[in-house]
Amino acid sequence: MAAKKIRTSFQTSKKPVGWAVVGLGMGKHHANLIMKSPGLKLAAICDGNRELLDKHTKDFPAGTAMYTTIDELLADKNVEGVSLVIPHDLHAPMAMKCLKAGRHVVLDKPFCLTVSDGKKMIALARVERRLLSAFHNRRWDVDYVTLQKLVDSGRLGKVRYLESRISSPGPIGAWRWRANRRQMGGLLYDWGAHLIDQSLKLIPSLPVSVYGWMQRDTPVKPGHDIEDRMQALIQFEDGAAALVAWTMATPAPFPRFIVEFEKGGVRIDDLIQSYPDKEEDRNRIIMHTHDNNAPVKHKTELLPYVKAEWVQYYQNIGAALTGKAKLIVKPEEAIRHVAICEAAYKSVQSGKAERLPRTLFV
Repeated sequence: MAAKKIRTSFQTSKKPVGWAVVGLGMGKHHANLIMKSPGLKLAAICDGNRELLDKHTKDFPAGTAMYTTIDELLADKNVEGVSLVIPHDLHAPMAMKCLKAGRHVVLDKPFCLTVSDGKKMIALARVERRLLSAFHNRRWDVDYVTLQKLVDSGRLGKVRYLESRISSPGPIGAWRWRANRRQMGGLLYDWGAHLIDQSLKLIPSLPVSVYGWMQRDTPVKPGHDIEDRMQALIQFEDGAAALVAWTMATPAPFPRFIVEFEKGGVRIDDLIQSYPDKEEDRNRIIMHTHDNNAPVKHKTELLPYVKAEWVQYYQNIGAALTGKAKLIVKPEEAIRHVAICEAAYKSVQSGKAERLPRTLFV
């Protein structure tokens, strides 16, 4: 029986789609995942630093083109799609340029810095019939996938409250673009984008408002005007709440997740990004349950990890472009973390919770 055709809003191909990566810093990780993804073929790398390109030429397949400008890249007909791994403030203008040139686009998180820009990108992608997505690779972190399976099972009921945090022992280094607020947007736009995206999956209710809180210890100085701590408390229509935070210069690290359900809870102390090689290391998440009617009211047990890996993101991109699967990380979902970031930083200024645009979340 012939495989069922997947309906998409973007053009699909019968052969692997030629893909390029712009930005060879973190972009090298993207390239490595692309090379492992059926449906995609690494065609080119673009970076303004020629020395860096020359240094890493041997890391890519023979024949991979190397460019120092986006215009050179877009002149290459073998490049059908582009991953943009560049400063946040360039996401929207560069994505629009690539979409107008008829290329599919994957944006490293965040999707962009403003909801207005996000809407423009989504509209243009529809007109050009091109794939548009954000690199939410942490939907394939083992800790999150294990939690999501527990949520979907309904075993402990709904999530009522969760804390999702990342903490770092030192501040962002001065003169790095991430230390520049104009380019970065703020801490919530970086790691926070992943934390928000995961939280919206773990709590499927409609988010209605955000309260933002920001603090800095490092004095404002040339080359460093980003905050040291940023958190957002997201309130949901069903009464649930999610606290997401990235804190810098933290002497005592926070737990990665605390999740309270209707019938129990889970605490995860450390980031569990990859599936462990050793079997004995695959069940270190502690689940607590409480039942007043049971002989033993409080119980604990270990949750076995669910296997997942980041390459599944790009494998889905390749499958979607060749008509074999639906796109998992849709742009209409990616714009939601942008709306929450905007509202959180607005809340910092207003001192009150800010309402979210309902139409983006229904």
